[in-house]
Order: sequence, then C-alpha cells, then structure tokens
Amino acid sequence: MSEAVETILNEVTEHIRPGADERVAVKTLTELIIKKVNSKAASMGINARAISVGSTARDTWVSGEADIDIFIMFPADISEHELKEKGLLLAKSVSDRYEERYASHPYIHAYFRHGGREYGVDLVPCFAVKDATSLKSAVDRTPFHNEYVIQKLSGLEDEVRLLKQFLRCLGIYGSEQRRKGFSGYLCELLILKYRSFLTLLKHAANWRYGERIDIEGHGQYRGKDPLIVIDPVDPRRNVAAAVSSYSFCRLIDAAREFLAKPSREFFFPKEVKPLSESEFRSILKDRGTYFVILRFKAPDVVEDILFPQLRKAESSIRRLIERNEFVVYRSDVTVDEGYALLVFELLVWQLPGIKKHIGPPVTLRKHAEKFKKRHSPPFLIENCRYVVELKREYTDVMCLLKNELQSCSLGRHLSDVVEEAGYEVLTPEELKLTPGICSFFRDYFGNS
Repeated sequence: MSEAVETILNEVTEHIRPGADERVAVKTLTELIIKKVNSKAASMGINARAISVGSTARDTWVSGEADIDIFIMFPADISEHELKEKGLLLAKSVSDRYEERYASHPYIHAYFRHGGREYGVDLVPCFAVKDATSLKSAVDRTPFHNEYVIQKLSGLEDEVRLLKQFLRCLGIYGSEQRRKGFSGYLCELLILKYRSFLTLLKHAANWRYGERIDIEGHGQYRGKDPLIVIDPVDPRRNVAAAVSSYSFCRLIDAAREFLAKPSREFFFPKEVKPLSESEFRSILKDRGTYFVILRFKAPDVVEDILFPQLRKAESSIRRLIERNEFVVYRSDVTVDEGYALLVFELLVWQLPGIKKHIGPPVTLRKHAEKFKKRHSPPFLIENCRYVVELKREYTDVMCLLKNELQSCSLGRHLSDVVEEAGYEVLTPEELKLTPGICSFFRDYFGNS
C-alpha cells in the first residue's frame, strides 16, 4: 500500500469509526430493548426471547448510521399465524411510537429516544430453527449470519466500514429494491474473502460478469447473476442476488478509478445541489429529446414492494410506446412527496398519420389472397411483396398514454391506485419541480 493510499484510508477510518460515546449509547439502548422484550414476553406468557443482530451486533456500522436490529425468536414448532400475531403484539408493547412494515412477513419499525437522539429499531419476529437449511421464513437465516460473522470477522471491522462508506457514496449500498446494491452482510463476506478493502478493490477491478465467490466451498446455487456470493450458512443462496448489473459495474469502474487516482472524495464526495429550474430547462433544450412523465399517487406499501411494481410498470409502458413505433431513449422511476413518477425520454414522439404494413410475397398465392381480403386497396408491390398503407391510431405519444395506460401490466397496487385516483400525463413544463425531483434529474442526467 502506498503512503498516500494508507494516509487516505486511515483518515477515513478515523472519521467513520464510531466513538466511545456512540458505542456505549447503542449498546445501552440495545440491551434495554432486549430486556424490555424479554420481560414483556414473560409477563404476557409468550415463549420468546430477543437477540441483537446486524451491524451494531457485529460492530461493522458506520458512525452516525446505527441501525439497531432486534430479532424476537419463537419456537420453530409454532404456526406462522401465531408467530405474526404474538410477534407483532410483543414488538408493539415495548414502544409508544412505531410503524408496521412488511418484508417476508410483518415486523415493527419502532422509535426510541436515548442519549439526546432518536434511534430507529427494527423488531423482527422469526423462528428459532435448528440450522439455516431448515427455514420457515427468509429472516430465519439472520441469527446464523450473525454467529458466522462474529466468529470469523474479528479484526476486520474497519475494513467493512471502509467498503460500506465507499459504496454509500457511489449510491449502491443497500439491497432494497430501490437501490439494488450491496447489503451489509454482503460487504462483510467480501471483506472476509479478500481480507482488506484495498485488496477487494484490486480484485473487483478485474471482475467479470458471473463472478463467483464461495468462502466455504459448498455452493449449490446455479443461477446466473452478475455477482454470485454463496451464503456460508446456506449453500443454496446467493447473497448478492439483489445486486443489479448497474451496481456491479459501478463498483468495478469505481475500483479502477480509485486505484488509479486515490482520493478522499470517493468516501466524502462534494455536495451536489439539486438542479435549478434554469439548469433543468437548459439541459432539456440541449438534449433535444422529448420527456413525458406519468404521475400518480404512490400506493401505501413499503419500498421493496413499491419499486418492483414501478419497474414492472415502466417496462410494460415502454413496450406499449415502442409497439406504437415511438422511440424511447431512456426511462426511469422515482417517488417524491407521496407521488410515483415514471419518466420516459423519447427520440421520436410524433409520427405521420399513415404507416406501411408489409404483406406476404406476391408469389405465395394463398397468403396473398388472404392478405388482400383482409385489407382495402390500394395495394402496392415493393420487393415482390404486397404493401398496404394503414391509418395510424396514435400519432402523438401523449395521446397514446392518456388513452391506453390501463392496457399495461401495472401490478396490483399500482392498478388499484390508478383506477381509484387516476393519473396524469405531463410534459416537463407541466411538472412541479420539487427539490426531490430536481435531485432525481441531476442523477438522471449524470448517468447519461
């Protein structure tokens, strides 16, 4: 390691490593919540116990980013219905302020004030299964992840922190559907494999699509993903399954850039302000493309349900546009101030009133006769095939989307919202430019 790189990494580590006061506060609050859960369980006659898992349990969290995860372990022989009912009842009983969320099954995100600040805490019911191959729900693996990492990672915690901070600044940290990046557990496994942040970057700079990492050498996963990291506690699972091709390639590119020209800005980038309205209008004019934005109320569901449906809708609507011979250059989705927006940038957005429909070769008599019965003259012959001119149903993409959106596959929650509250088809001039939308377009144009 060069002296310059070592200096940068040491400076960053000192900045992102939690201090003594922060560690004590997190530890004290975690122990307090566990004690409350266990006490409530005993008083309510519920056979369950709480444990701490995740980055705060494994000492791999970045300063200021403490996510406290408490799992409430229930006997594996109870029903899923009983787990949900008693688990949520117990979780709700230890906090006055909380919201119910849903992953593989419902859990509680609670808020606790401690030491002058508020912490968000996930309280997640799960089954205490005997091993990670005997799962009754997806979250049942997490306690095994916890044990594995604590046993193996000792001494490498700061390397994990460096990786998390690097990925966060690239916008690819987190496995949720909105981001499709690298989870905290995946970061820990990558450091376990390569033993340091810098060594990981040196290898990542040469990764190929389908890169496979199997720390325990027992993998049974045969899927095709950009990155495959076999779960050490479950050989059937790819821990990196959520990583999109974009996130995979973004890390490869950033690894090469950092190794070529190391800088603190990879960990603490300069603040980028949202686009101003004048900048936005100027960029649109220079591009010369046409933007159309679909806007509707976002369904009241968690992001990991919402964003897959938005992407599904984006894909279906794009196919509708292209079937009608308009040309989409790029598209994307976002959510802002309670509204979902699907953004389509077009190269061709208006078409003439006629279109050419090519029929069978003239020499194929039977097919030719059927074609001529189906269509009205005049018939042209081009390259030995019949050709007929048809009137185009939609000559403007805005008109198409205003009339045909509900023919698209939008997903259950989006379909319900569109049916109940309707939707808008907007041009950029009609769009209210909020700070969130301006930040979205800053990223969109930056990724062109």
